[in-house]
Amino acid sequence: MDNADVVSWAWYITRASALVGFFLLYISILFGSIGRIPIFRRFSAKICALNIHCWLSVQALIFALIHGVALIFDNLLTFSWLDVFVPFHSSYETTLVALGTISFYLILILVLTSYARKYISRKSWRIAHTLNLVLYGFSIVHALSLGTDMKNDLVRNIFIYFNVLLILILALNVYFRIKGRTARQVINIPQCDANIREGDAAGGQKRSREDFRRRI
Repeated sequence: MDNADVVSWAWYITRASALVGFFLLYISILFGSIGRIPIFRRFSAKICALNIHCWLSVQALIFALIHGVALIFDNLLTFSWLDVFVPFHSSYETTLVALGTISFYLILILVLTSYARKYISRKSWRIAHTLNLVLYGFSIVHALSLGTDMKNDLVRNIFIYFNVLLILILALNVYFRIKGRTARQVINIPQCDANIREGDAAGGQKRSREDFRRRI
């Protein structure tokens, strides 16, 4: 096997792992976003029960790692370990490559916090998972700008259309999240006020009876 064969295989592995990794990330974010949409709730409940969402994130992380490591063996671009794993270290398309590196670390954070959910506070878990949107945005820019396969019009159009669909689903998720929070506020606050008033009224009646008994 000559040097050209080594380069070509490294390049193919880089491209294939990038496509598979992004697809897994896409499905993971999709499954994590449909839970608040009424029509998908029953389906999403089964996904949560099987922990598929977390499992897909782990697979996406593995393929992202393969994607980065394979670049090191590509003699055409001559990436080093530091270029791959240290953001803004690469001299080739510094910012765009850095977005890919940062995306890798964001996936790592999301996977770790997902499996450590019972050991961290709910607030910390929610803050960590808002990084999903940052990860998704960085991954799209990285893929569209540097992906070799994105130069193919068919692949590029499919990529764009499917991601527009996911963005719409994410927007619906935010809408139903806000709607649910507003509904809880509308329902719960008057009930709490009513309970307080009823408690005060009952307490006042009890005190009045006790005062009457003392006087007798």
